[in-house]
Amino acid sequence: MKKLLLRWLVLVVCWGWATHVAACAICAPSDLENTLSQRLFAADVVVLATPTLDGVGYRAEEAIKGELPKGVIRLHETVIAPPTAPSKGSELLLYSAGSQTWRTVGALKTGRADWVKRLLALGPVSALNASAVTAAWLPRLSFLVADLESSEPLVAQTAYEEISLAPYAAMRPLQPHLDAHKLVRWLDIPSLAARRPLYALLLGIAGGQGTADALETRLLAGSQWQTTAELSGLFAAYLELRGADGVGWLERHYLADSRRSELEIQAAILALSVHGNGGGVRVGKDRVVQAYAVLIQHNKARAGFVASDLGNWGRWEFGMDYAALLKSREPQAFASRYAMVLFLMRSPAPEARAALDALRAGGFI
Repeated sequence: MKKLLLRWLVLVVCWGWATHVAACAICAPSDLENTLSQRLFAADVVVLATPTLDGVGYRAEEAIKGELPKGVIRLHETVIAPPTAPSKGSELLLYSAGSQTWRTVGALKTGRADWVKRLLALGPVSALNASAVTAAWLPRLSFLVADLESSEPLVAQTAYEEISLAPYAAMRPLQPHLDAHKLVRWLDIPSLAARRPLYALLLGIAGGQGTADALETRLLAGSQWQTTAELSGLFAAYLELRGADGVGWLERHYLADSRRSELEIQAAILALSVHGNGGGVRVGKDRVVQAYAVLIQHNKARAGFVASDLGNWGRWEFGMDYAALLKSREPQAFASRYAMVLFLMRSPAPEARAALDALRAGGFI
């Protein structure tokens, strides 16, 4: 439990206080620097190559980046065992001039060379213009959305990674390209569990009233969610479909219920935060703040979990509520208590400074 709370503290502080976070907090890959596109940009040479007949190396068939190498390419990390039969499949190989080594990133059909070139032409994610979020992301996402769950694993993984890196608001224009029935099916495939947060978000964009009803049934069934992100994705999808009415439902069934687990409360808050920080298209920031007030009133042990958003949005009126909770000595999750203290430290209100002094003097913090 302590480790869970510490992880949540990192989320509420680092996510909430960051000056700019482009990726959606619910579905962004854990290793942002190791996506295929990042590795392509870092490589000095990129080729499609086929295994040699003896199975000990590769011969380059097409250069995608840099010059086409001559001779047999030998990989750095493994010695390839001779295959039982000659392989005709091609693989995508990357060369690093710094380490002077070749590595494979996976099988890729020869006809996909143009696909890789186009991915490179889109440029790195870091170069996208954050001030025009939707317009900047749309060419990238439109190119990749059709490749979700492609029959080629490397292509499918890349499409998932690149779309999950996008801000939530940038995903909405994908609606005409999404198939709600496919997304529901993918959500129920165990091997795709790691991709469920993204597919849940996209389902909220693609679905309709029937989808909202089905999501509500799924959420009320009390399933054992594997991760906060998985449940948060479903909550965010429900909010996308139901708007302010969905927030009221979330308040009644989760935020006001102190019996809910840490994972459930964290997931609900994260979904609200993504909507509140996503331009307020379906759920406005003021409505999210009202929901946070419900949590503070009815779920005091986790009241500080929303402090970071409230501070970022300049909602300092909650300072005295937090000061009273800190003084009450009511049981508090460690991350919640710490976040409330940080909220008071950030607040420009004179009464917040006075409250901090009083809490220190009284030995409450």
